[in-house]
Amino acid sequence: MQTNLNRKAMGDFLKARRESLSPEQLGLPKGYTRRRTPGLRREEVAQLADLSTTWYTWLEQGRDVATSPDVLERLSTALQLTNAEREYLYLLAGRYSGAPLDLSEYNFSPAFLNLVTNTPYPFFVTGPENRLIAWNESACAIMTDFSLIPLEDRQMMRLFCMHPAFRTRIVNWEQSVKTALSFYRKVYDRSADQYWYTSLIENLKVQSKEFAEWWPLHEVAYRNGITMEIQHPSMGRLHFEIISFSPVNNLENLMCCIYMPIPGSQTSEKLAAWMKPT
Repeated sequence: MQTNLNRKAMGDFLKARRESLSPEQLGLPKGYTRRRTPGLRREEVAQLADLSTTWYTWLEQGRDVATSPDVLERLSTALQLTNAEREYLYLLAGRYSGAPLDLSEYNFSPAFLNLVTNTPYPFFVTGPENRLIAWNESACAIMTDFSLIPLEDRQMMRLFCMHPAFRTRIVNWEQSVKTALSFYRKVYDRSADQYWYTSLIENLKVQSKEFAEWWPLHEVAYRNGITMEIQHPSMGRLHFEIISFSPVNNLENLMCCIYMPIPGSQTSEKLAAWMKPT
């Protein structure tokens, strides 16, 4: 939801970005008349973004006009926004920004990567579009080698519903998927007008009869105190509570999930023994 303060902030942000660019940077003619203000003119931004000058002017003035993801994307391109600036623009517009063009721009710090790698318990990092982008050895040990899964199939909801390891190893699979669905709705339904979202939902409706049955229920819930039981072929029964947190160092589209062993379940000891070098 966009508030009056957000609309004003978005207008100020668009104006500041417009004034920071020169016509030469965007391949526009310099023109024959002297510019009274620095940067691009409003009509030049409108032309680059394929918008009317009047409508773009209203945006900068903070008027109550609706902005679709397509318009925001065109403005991001026209104003040469960085990924961080693009996410900020979507945030002010009350929209979810989806995937940036290049995940490497996240520039994970060595300390964060060390946290993921060396945490002794299963650690998952999901990025834009519900896509798994980082994990550790312990996560592979309890489920599968995620590096062997094609990038386009690494959306966590798809893995929960379709991947054989998730379906066969998670003892309370139905409960886990229903919980994942309710949390997914809470976090990602603001992206319902984006292609990646509609494509994933439509594909899963066809590929998973359980998803097709449970998705229309529109259940929404917080992800707090969620437990999962896993039957591992070598370690036996494992008991976890899922601890999740987001954002990561102000990276709004990232979420971390750690599968913490439940005290007294012997899960921690089993994992330690399994991961111990031989």
